[in-house]
Amino acid sequence: MASIRDVAKEAGVSIATVSRVINGRETVAAHLRQQVMEAVNRCEYAPAVGVRTQHAVALIYTGPFTPGSPYDSACIDGLVEAMRGSQHDLTIVDIRRDKTRGESFRQFFARKGLCGAVLRSTAAERDVVQQMADEGLPIVVLGDHFQRPGLPFIYSESASASRQAIEHLLSLGHTRIAFAACEREDGDHRDRFEAYRSTLDSRGLLFPDLIGRIPPHRLDGEKLIRNLMGMPDRPTAVFIADPLVAVGAINEAHKMGVKIPEDLSIIGFDDTDMRTLIYPKMTAICQDSRMLGQVAFERLLARIAGNDAEPSAGRGQTAWLEINETTAPPPEIAYHVLPNRTRLAAPPRVG
Repeated sequence: MASIRDVAKEAGVSIATVSRVINGRETVAAHLRQQVMEAVNRCEYAPAVGVRTQHAVALIYTGPFTPGSPYDSACIDGLVEAMRGSQHDLTIVDIRRDKTRGESFRQFFARKGLCGAVLRSTAAERDVVQQMADEGLPIVVLGDHFQRPGLPFIYSESASASRQAIEHLLSLGHTRIAFAACEREDGDHRDRFEAYRSTLDSRGLLFPDLIGRIPPHRLDGEKLIRNLMGMPDRPTAVFIADPLVAVGAINEAHKMGVKIPEDLSIIGFDDTDMRTLIYPKMTAICQDSRMLGQVAFERLLARIAGNDAEPSAGRGQTAWLEINETTAPPPEIAYHVLPNRTRLAAPPRVG
């Protein structure tokens, strides 16, 4: 194995300069940093300073995720539960902050003492996932999924339940059904949208003005309900594919005097048991995100040990539709409701 002395000789710099570069110091000139990292890669050098063994499993965020979201919180709970039954530690890593320029992912893992990683990423960061897979690192992707032979994806199959949700609204008589999903595209949200799109398109009831992508926060759910209730030809139902947005929408509906489900039917998504904490109890597509975290950790340990019998298999469970109290037939008069609780009858539709 190459030493730091070998890297310094290859790069034509001092050992101290190599040390500053691999430790992320910003005091090294850009051209020297690039020179050193190229030498590191040619020598296949993995710094071992401060690393006893590669024993930790990482939860790596490749994009702008928030560990406090309902999904991530539940997944982390499951990861921790699985960790307790193993000999490995769990650490949260932000590669955007910690990975140095020019450093390979294999070198990064060695420097951090990581033996494998569960990845949380969006479609925008799939190139990072692909690079890790190309380097042959033991990784498992949690949540997002796409075509990549040999790479395990752990997620809930939610397309079937999403189709059932839209069919449920259609069976109640709704014809203008809105869709709201996270602005961050990933495999999960793509599946939910495709189920919505294909089901309504087959009935000639797909309206582009009723489709929106918004940030996954409670306050954005409040904005969503105000916008929907003020539309010229407003929907009578909405499928909200993010838990916090659904909570914000229902809470704001109460403040505005919008009756749920008499004025507007809502189907949300639930990663835990949030549907039981909302009034009325929310009709929702449900998944056990805690279990997904456990499965992801256990699957990663199998890959690390070389015992993963199905290296390209994905999924951890199937989501299900639970019909509760936020869906009902559409109102006879679709009133517009202003934020000050004023109710205005919608003008008659033309044609």
